[in-house]
Amino acid sequence: MKKTAISLLITSLSLSPMTFAMNDTPTDAELTGQRVYHHMENMVSFMNDHGLNNFDLPGLADHTWDVITPALDHIYAKAMLDVTNGPIEVTVPPRDAERYASFHLVDAEHFALFHKVTPVEGGTYQVVRSGADYDIPEGNFIDTLEVNDDLIFAFIRVQTFEYRDDGGADEWRKQLVINNSAPASELELPNSDNVRDVIRFADEISDGWEQTQENMQRIIEDENFDQERLAEVRRQVHKIGSSGLVVNNLSGFEHPGHLDDLSDERRRSVVTHLGHLGFPAEHAYYEMIPMTPEGKKLNGSEDFVLTMPHDQAVAKFWSVTRYSDETRLPLDPATIGGSDRQVWAGGNTTPDENGNITITFSSKNLNNGTYWMPVVDGDDYYFIVRYYLPQEGLAGNTVQSILYEGSPLENLMAPKTSFNYGN
Repeated sequence: MKKTAISLLITSLSLSPMTFAMNDTPTDAELTGQRVYHHMENMVSFMNDHGLNNFDLPGLADHTWDVITPALDHIYAKAMLDVTNGPIEVTVPPRDAERYASFHLVDAEHFALFHKVTPVEGGTYQVVRSGADYDIPEGNFIDTLEVNDDLIFAFIRVQTFEYRDDGGADEWRKQLVINNSAPASELELPNSDNVRDVIRFADEISDGWEQTQENMQRIIEDENFDQERLAEVRRQVHKIGSSGLVVNNLSGFEHPGHLDDLSDERRRSVVTHLGHLGFPAEHAYYEMIPMTPEGKKLNGSEDFVLTMPHDQAVAKFWSVTRYSDETRLPLDPATIGGSDRQVWAGGNTTPDENGNITITFSSKNLNNGTYWMPVVDGDDYYFIVRYYLPQEGLAGNTVQSILYEGSPLENLMAPKTSFNYGN
């Protein structure tokens, strides 16, 4: 990454300097703590509300959500699985071949342990605790998954074809079933306001990772890592994310030792903060677009036009979703004239005579034949392009490649260069 490009970016964005006073610069341990707390505080809240081994079927994401940068091209089913005392079975129903659905397991440190598209014919996954002394039954399972956590978060996605139209997706997720062979554990959950207690809880329910264990212990023992310090670390992380220094999900959700993992705590922390419970890039590649090729932050005071090929090298689908830079959430319809338009995708657009689609980000509907993405005049925003099951041909043809190739930001806004998703 060239220093000249970074300097140009920082100057053009008119951000506060990225070189902070030494005592304000987050350490790797603090970045780990911010990442783990951000995830586990959400998990503690989830368990308080929904317990263990129960699916929550939340409504479609909108501007009121507490999970930042939510995808709007599918709806979710969530459950905290307790594999302490016995195996858990999760049964997924059959689905239409054209409708994407996936099964995703996330550990206590917010690393993806498993992520696969569910079989068209449906079936049952078995989840077991690695090293447990209970019997593990044999059966006709899709897979038997060993995890190194007592409690593991199951995150199931099912594709919608229009924002705020759940249709068959909602019916599909209502057929999900959890069977547990042993009673759920009686837990004493930490106070969510106590930062170090939440991180300590994450450490206690998981075997953890050799690569992050030292950072975990340091932050648990750091009496100065309280809500005030956490807030400062979050401000610095948000500043890094808004600057464009981390612009895709290459490394961040992958577990330590994964082929794509860079063991970069700054990147892991920023990616987690920008998108909770995200996929590794090999399953769904996300590109964040926060600025023009000239380095100006995207702002509703100026129209921005994106032209991209409609057909993408993906085994499933792609989408473009816009978010408020301030809240990192979809826009409040009241701020965009009552419009519910938050996402455009391959399934709700058609190519022009050149095989492209054009999306115009504007505070007004120009009625010019392009797809209108409403934004708020004067407000900063960014958009995320998601590619589900990216294939080899996607490299070099993503939106970041199209927008920033040949620009002063080309080396900074560098997209992933290879994809190897296997199914």
